Amino acid sequence: MAGDAGDESSPLLGSGTCQRCHQPLCPDPQPSSAKSSIRSGHSSDGKSKATTFQLSSESTPLLAHRGSEGIRYMEDRDDSYPPSREPSPDPSSKKGKKWIARPSSIALIGLIVAVLTVLGVGFASPTIVKQYGGQAAVYETTGLSIESFTADGLQARVQGSFLLDASRVASGPLRDFGRLGTWLAKEIESDRAEVQVSLPEYGNVLLGTATLPPIKVNIRNGHMNKIDFVTDVKAGDVAGVRVVANDWLQGRLGQLRVKGVASVPLRSGIFYLGSQAISGSFVFQDKGLHGSPKLNITKLDLHEGKAPNHEKAMVADISVQAMNRYPISLAVPPMGFRILVPNCSPTDDYIRVANATTDLIQVVPNNTVTISAKGFIGKLPDALTTICPGTNSSPLDLLVERFIQGLESMVYVRGGKPPSPTLPNWIEGFLKNVTIPVPFSGHALGQLVRNFSMTDVHFSLPEPFAEPDTPEVKPKISALVKAIIDLPKEMNFALNIPHVRSTAKIYHKGRELGFIDVRKWQNANATRIEDGTPPSSALLVEFDIQKAPLQVTDEDTFTDVVQALIFQREPVPLYVQATVDAETDTALGQFVIRDIPASGNITVKPPASGGFADLKIGLGALEILRTTESSILLDASLNFTNPTNYSANVPYVNLKMAYNGTNVGDVTARNLSIYPGFNSDIKISGLWDPLRLGGKDGVAAGQDLLSHYISGLNTSIVLKSHKGMLPSLPKLGSALSKLELDIPVPKLRAPGNGDQNPGGDGQSHFIKDATLHLWSSTAVFTLVSPLTSTTLLITSINAAAFYNHSEPVGKIKYDLPFAVPPGVSQTPRLPVDLDLTGAGYEAIRQALGGTLKMDAVADVGVQLGEYSNTVFYKGKGIGAKVRI
Repeated sequence: MAGDAGDESSPLLGSGTCQRCHQPLCPDPQPSSAKSSIRSGHSSDGKSKATTFQLSSESTPLLAHRGSEGIRYMEDRDDSYPPSREPSPDPSSKKGKKWIARPSSIALIGLIVAVLTVLGVGFASPTIVKQYGGQAAVYETTGLSIESFTADGLQARVQGSFLLDASRVASGPLRDFGRLGTWLAKEIESDRAEVQVSLPEYGNVLLGTATLPPIKVNIRNGHMNKIDFVTDVKAGDVAGVRVVANDWLQGRLGQLRVKGVASVPLRSGIFYLGSQAISGSFVFQDKGLHGSPKLNITKLDLHEGKAPNHEKAMVADISVQAMNRYPISLAVPPMGFRILVPNCSPTDDYIRVANATTDLIQVVPNNTVTISAKGFIGKLPDALTTICPGTNSSPLDLLVERFIQGLESMVYVRGGKPPSPTLPNWIEGFLKNVTIPVPFSGHALGQLVRNFSMTDVHFSLPEPFAEPDTPEVKPKISALVKAIIDLPKEMNFALNIPHVRSTAKIYHKGRELGFIDVRKWQNANATRIEDGTPPSSALLVEFDIQKAPLQVTDEDTFTDVVQALIFQREPVPLYVQATVDAETDTALGQFVIRDIPASGNITVKPPASGGFADLKIGLGALEILRTTESSILLDASLNFTNPTNYSANVPYVNLKMAYNGTNVGDVTARNLSIYPGFNSDIKISGLWDPLRLGGKDGVAAGQDLLSHYISGLNTSIVLKSHKGMLPSLPKLGSALSKLELDIPVPKLRAPGNGDQNPGGDGQSHFIKDATLHLWSSTAVFTLVSPLTSTTLLITSINAAAFYNHSEPVGKIKYDLPFAVPPGVSQTPRLPVDLDLTGAGYEAIRQALGGTLKMDAVADVGVQLGEYSNTVFYKGKGIGAKVRI
């Protein structure tokens, strides 16, 4: 076809071209082989350079193939081009122009470049100068703007320059003949024409039709023509173009060939040159950056507001910037969009979560484009919060999970109802069926939880006879959990968290101690605060953990923790790593956010930082339950102070009791509840059985313990754990088998106000006071029994009294049994063998009618029920009244 610049059979890359410069390999080009290209490159300073238009023959490649170097429109390099005209090589220009535009730019750019192709070919198509113009024509686009959108297309303004450069023609005769012909013709003018642009690889779908106005150019060698015209572009097959746009946005379009066909009437002066049928094709190629443009979010503000329908909604004000790397300018009217997120399966329809509208967008050539939009999120659809089949997560869970893990998610933008009724229907229809995938990067929330702590910790030991492998056999923990969460500055809306649940792993020195599993929802409270330095918005979340099972996974680590607390009496640092499910209440409604990561350090204080003397244990009532010849079973009540902030519930615990390294009994507590501070009337039971538990050594140790106890001396016993201390947790008992608690034995406390020996050593004594009768040489003692309901029997006394700790006063030897009832009682008159020779007797005579402080030591035989024993008693500062 005469005047054709290319047709559908034209190769995209000529098989006979050089792969480096894309020139014909034939050393002597035929005069009839005209060439043309549209050159797109960069200047030496890296800025975009204007597009160059050159004519091509039917066999010339329309687009130089440069692999992944970027988009190049019909680029060709001619070795015959003079150095003065050849642009200086620029390494950055090898990358080509990067095509970053809106999806509709596929149609727009394709249409305009096709128009320019036909325009340039048409100007160089008169028969005489056809071959000459094919190599000499140069067209540069300096501006392309969209003037307005019409009901069926748009109006575009095209600006550029056109000249014929004879120095580009390789053949001398052709160059001379062409220069003469164009000098004689001087000008060529085209009449109004229409260019139809189609996509060959998509079944020749019609991209659009452009109407060209009459254009006149001077074709003499080197004459620069300024071209400025407005063309009406009519949209073609919009549905077909949508398929192309979706392929490009999904990254499936590596290159795109566009073909333009026109019949252009030409004349030169008074000579009518006829209507020239012209066609041309070119290839868009962008292997590096095809797909959605790179967006930079510069502003994001989320707050409560009203949707256009006046319903309560979450409003998102957003500003996005993208780079326009082309000499294209236009004003994009406000448009409407729908925001969608993935469903459970990739094959399921996307879920619409929001509507958005954009403001007027001004696109400036080779400059940053700012897009301002407002999104409205109403009530969340049920499909978003419905659990996916075969999983425990909903689409919202999956989206939030990726977000809080800092992973990239994908949201989708699709055209919606425009805010202005003046937007042409063809644009609205196009956008409604084009889906733009937008990557959405998350933020790791593990970095947002600034502080995580547990206070008011309360431990509960398991039921003693619970069934193995049931929740009842695990210890339980209750605590108040506090977490301070840094809020992103974009969040400017109320957020309430009424319920939470969590699973927390506990570590000590890098080893897992166990985990707490709170499967039931716990009440929570969220308060917005200003926290940190400098202060910033934060959310204080508080919730109670109520009797959550504590699963010990490493018994050795647990033993180390207990030993550090009990033996070294040192604080123990623990690290807690938790995942939290939060039920949220916002303007969007109520929904659950799952697996929020949280972590923090917790310091567990020892039970008593200064030792178990800080417990201040006091013995209340003692009650004998049963006796044998060698054992006593009793109940007792204790009063003590818990110096820690921890509390505990102990359904059952049994500990061995030892004295001087020998077992003499055991202690059992049931349904024990301990709280911080003072604890009173704590019930325990004890079994005194030195013979069975310790043999002969046990009997001796028992006598020594009882002697110290009734003498009011400072005495301590050792409570030792063992495998059976917690019947439902034998492994825990084994882990604590080395645990030994050295605690002081509570002092004797006599009933009434006179239980302390006034003026004495401050100790409580089994003998409260005495009365010495000189005339009858007898003595009566006032005794204090700690037993509340059982009578103690004294079977024998062998005692000695001293004045000033060493001066003998007298001796008592008595073998007749007498009873000591509960509380305060008096002995019978016991015979006293006075020592009349020493200083002691002189002190007694001087104290006649008054009181004398004396010390006493005695071997006392006691019997309690069937149990009997002999104990040694030593008393100091006993107040003895001296009477005649």
